[in-house]
Amino acid sequence: MEMILGAGVALFVQWTKKVLGTSEYVTLGMALGLSLSAAITYTLLVNADMWETVKSVLLTAGAFYTFVIARFEK
Repeated sequence: MEMILGAGVALFVQWTKKVLGTSEYVTLGMALGLSLSAAITYTLLVNADMWETVKSVLLTAGAFYTFVIARFEK
């Protein structure tokens, strides 16, 4: 799961860099801040035994969007 979070942070930072055109130092700062935020949030959710609930809600929302909402948007 940590690899997925890291990949998500990297993709988000890359997208933000492309859209906003930030400098190298700002991009590094964003990557550091987002990585720390994601790691802290993940650790707190795992330690509070809420991670399974959050994961199932995210998976259900993603599946619902993919199979229902995305088909009617066309």
